Amino acid sequence: MIQNIFKAAIFIVLVYACNPNNVKSDTAIAQLMDSAGMQGSFALLENGTEQFTIQNLSKYKDSAAAPLNTFFIIPALIGLDKGIVNHHDTLLNLNDSAALYKAVIAKIGRQQILKVLDSLHYGKGIASADSTHFWEDGSLIITPDEQLGLIKRIYFKELFFQKKSQEKLKKMILMEDNSNYRLSYITGTDTTANKNAAWVLGYVEENQHPYFFVLNTNANNAANLTDNNIKLLKKILLQQGFLKGTR
Repeated sequence: MIQNIFKAAIFIVLVYACNPNNVKSDTAIAQLMDSAGMQGSFALLENGTEQFTIQNLSKYKDSAAAPLNTFFIIPALIGLDKGIVNHHDTLLNLNDSAALYKAVIAKIGRQQILKVLDSLHYGKGIASADSTHFWEDGSLIITPDEQLGLIKRIYFKELFFQKKSQEKLKKMILMEDNSNYRLSYITGTDTTANKNAAWVLGYVEENQHPYFFVLNTNANNAANLTDNNIKLLKKILLQQGFLKGTR
């Protein structure tokens, strides 16, 4: 009974976090996407006010895609809890260690992965038997709305994993840290079948306040897909007044 209530709570947080009363659409974001040769959705959540700035609301809430390497959040947390991933390894980085997390997934095993995904109510579908590609083969898909809800809960250490594991994961996705801001994210890209799909999922912190974001795109060109999406993210954040230390 308690477990069912917990699952329902997760579902409500992830799917019903935004409504017409707290959503602002910004056409300038669409212009930045067009200039970058991309189409897709972007959402930014200001935690203090629960206000959303969203480009392409319908795609953000209803369009699901393979999580790609953003899925590594899950085996990283399981691995940290189980001691498969070393809490004291200062070089761990979710954006540069695909081979490591594929090995972690193999050690955890499909059944344990499925159990955790079910408990988290993570995405839709079911991980295929291909333990090397199920996060990118389309058998498991997730909406940007669900992705944003997940990263927010990790930030506040609200998941059922050990708090120290969630705190370690936050360090593993911290990409920039300076006097003006802290920028944390995990990326995932897919250049197969002309999809040129990408995710950038994370948050920016200014003056000790977190703002959560998710960028999900398809590009006209597969070249430099990860770098181009990070550049687009930063242009959007700058356009929204971030990365200057003034928010």
